[in-house]
Formats: sequence, C-alpha cells, structure tokens
Amino acid sequence: MHNYKKVSLAFISATLPFMSLSDEAPDDVKKTDKHKVEFLLDSFSYSEVMPVIETFGGVIPVARIGKETSRSSQPSAGRQAITHNRAFQRYQYQEFIFQLTARYDYNIQFTPDAAQLFFIDRNDRELDKTEYDLFFRAKHIRANGLGIGYQFNYDKLVIKTMLNYWDVQHMEDGYVDGQFLVQDDDSFEVTGEINYKYFKDALLDRQNCPSTDPPVAGCHGAWETDGSGYNLDVEFSYQFNQDWLVSGIVYDLYNEFNFERVGATLGSLDTRNEVINPDGSFSVRPSFSGSYPDGKHKQKVDKQIKVRLDGNLGLPIWSEVYATNGRHFPSLGIGYRALNTQFELGYMFEAAATVVNVKHQNFTLSLVTDTPDLPAARTLVINLGFNYTW
Repeated sequence: MHNYKKVSLAFISATLPFMSLSDEAPDDVKKTDKHKVEFLLDSFSYSEVMPVIETFGGVIPVARIGKETSRSSQPSAGRQAITHNRAFQRYQYQEFIFQLTARYDYNIQFTPDAAQLFFIDRNDRELDKTEYDLFFRAKHIRANGLGIGYQFNYDKLVIKTMLNYWDVQHMEDGYVDGQFLVQDDDSFEVTGEINYKYFKDALLDRQNCPSTDPPVAGCHGAWETDGSGYNLDVEFSYQFNQDWLVSGIVYDLYNEFNFERVGATLGSLDTRNEVINPDGSFSVRPSFSGSYPDGKHKQKVDKQIKVRLDGNLGLPIWSEVYATNGRHFPSLGIGYRALNTQFELGYMFEAAATVVNVKHQNFTLSLVTDTPDLPAARTLVINLGFNYTW
C-alpha cells in the first residue's frame, strides 16, 4: 500500500509549553493580555527495522524491509511503523488561539513475509522458500487544517483546548491477509482477503477513471480524492510549587475523517501465474475476485499522549513518557540552567536513545537519537519551536 516503508516517523502535534521552575509563574501559567506568535514543528520517529531518515517523504520500500528482517508469522513490535507529524503557525491573543497546521500520520503493521512480496516486481528478488504468510495493514492520513482554541486559567492549573478542521490530501486504510504458495512446477498461487480504501490504489494499480464501452483495462469507476475531518487536542500544566511542575498533551483525543466516495477494493486474491524468471526472481501481479464498492468511509487515527514531570533536587530533573499506537516511550534526565536557558540530557528507554534538549523562553530545540550518525538512526525525534510575545 503506497510503497510503505517500515519506519516510524512521527510528528507530535504542538509542543508542550516550556515551563521554568521559578518564583514567578511563566507566561503560559498566568493570565496575560499579551499577543503571542509561535511556530512549532515536532517529529517523533522510531523503527526496529530500518533507519528512520528514509521514511521522510512518505515512501516506504516494503520489499527492502523484508530483506532486512527475520521471519515471523505475525506482526510484532518491530514490524510496526508509526508516524505522527505536525507543524503549526499559531497566534494567541489573551486566551484565544488560532492556528494553521499540517499533519502526516501513518500506522503500518505487516509480517516480514509480506514485506518481501508486495512491490517485489520493483526489486527483482529471489524466492527463498515455498510458503509465505501475508499480512499488511496500513492507516494513513495527510491533511492541512485550521484550528481554534481557548486557554482556561485556574490558579496553578492551565488547560488549553484546540479544535482543528482538516482538509485531507491523501489517505489509505485497509489490509491484506492471506498466503503466497510456490508450487512444484515453479508456478505460484496467491490467496487472501483484501479490504482496502484509498485515494490512490498502490496495491493493485486500479485506475481512477470511469467505466466505458468498450471497457478500458483497469477502469472500474471514478472515485473522489478529497475528504475532511476534525479532531480535539487538550494541553495542560499544573505548577505544584516553585520546584515541581507536571504538564502534558493529548493529541487526537477525539478525531474523525469522513469521505463521501473514496476508492475501495473488497474481495480476495486467487492467482496461479507462471511468472517465475530463470534467475529466481518474479513479478507480483495478483488477480482479484471481488468488487469495488466505492463510497462513504470513516477513518480515525490513534491518540498520542505526552506527559512530563519537572522538578528540582539541587539540579533540575525531569521525566517524560510519550505513548501512541500501543507503544510507550519513557524518558528520564537531568538539566542545567545557564544564560536564561535550560540544557537537558536524558535517555529514552524503549528506543535506547539519547535525549538532548535546549529550552529558552523564546525557543525550544530537542533531539533524540540512538546514534550520532543520523542517516543511520532507528530512533529520531526532532522538536523545534519559536515564539514571540508582545
């Protein structure tokens, strides 16, 4: 589906506001009449299979992933690609918030066998066994949006709510589940179930064009490539005292994307094609038995939760956990304040990655990676924020 590459790239909606632990509460904690302009860009990436830098751009070479993974019959933690990408241009006046935003989200699960077989015709791979277990599930949303929010101030507690409207630029939602069998006569058979919705059919190359008489190969009806959605984000912070602060955000607390007439393929694969080449490579051109029930479809994306605790035990200390798609990524670290800036060093346990944060009243920069060689990193988190208040 959509050349998915096994990688977990992820933007996290808006950044958590930087809270300084001082006698005076920061601007985000106390009511203010000031204007505030922010630019926020956040990325969380994680993969046990391939370097995450290769996921930027949204093209996932599934066949290559299969080459680099071990065999298993079911998707495991390492066979999941998670991406939540967000970018914001935000304006706040008093308690009212307005923003322009963009997002790129996907969640992919698949068996290594499926990774070897799908899109194999583009890679000329050799068969190395006679039976492959196929499972490939993908959820993908790419959209631009507008948001409006409000900040509620309750003494030491601050809550921000953001409601966003999204214009969907691209989507995929569905799965393939079956088997690929190599016969004694070197032919092969593919059997399985397909349930797949899309703007562009990256699986069977179905063309988006109306049926004609005489028929045109691949044209089985015209579907629409647009849709819309909305979601609710909630952000909070609570200053216990001068030394302790807890803050967090829930992205997509509630969300829904709606499509009036999206492309759809529903049915089964059943092929017996003798297309194995003399060198052992082959091309996957599965035939399809089923229907194309283009029509209404609803899609949801997974929630993202980020919670952070800041404290002071002689030196600034902090802990944080980011959770999404059934995975949890806890971090722990220390900080040092100098030049009105807090410098932080920590460790992300699930991803075995080093955390480096630089936080100032007017900018935030975070980098998390498991290796200094960023093109080879399997974990990569980038957070960048600028703000100006007047």
